[in-house]
Amino acid sequence: MAERKPWSHGRQESRHARGYGKAHVKMREHLLSTVILCEECTRNGRVTAGSHADHVIPKAKGGTDERSNYQLLCASCHAAKSIHDQDKNPRIRRPQIGLDGWPIEE
Repeated sequence: MAERKPWSHGRQESRHARGYGKAHVKMREHLLSTVILCEECTRNGRVTAGSHADHVIPKAKGGTDERSNYQLLCASCHAAKSIHDQDKNPRIRRPQIGLDGWPIEE
């Protein structure tokens, strides 16, 4: 088994070199055609379209390409998770989203 490199989002390598090849492309297409909604938003009572196929456990931290390790996220949930995966402190204040998908005025 190949030795894994430390977590890096520097993007010096291509996505294929980082392990995101044909299997990832196929899983992304599958998720986009079947799941539709952001899974994190759904868990929190929000309705948002999903657009990013995300590894629950990042490949750089030992995650696999199994379906159970994928989730479909919206852009803001994916950005927040990426920050969290890099062990940084996210300071993103997200608006509350109503069941109709629109932000709730505070």
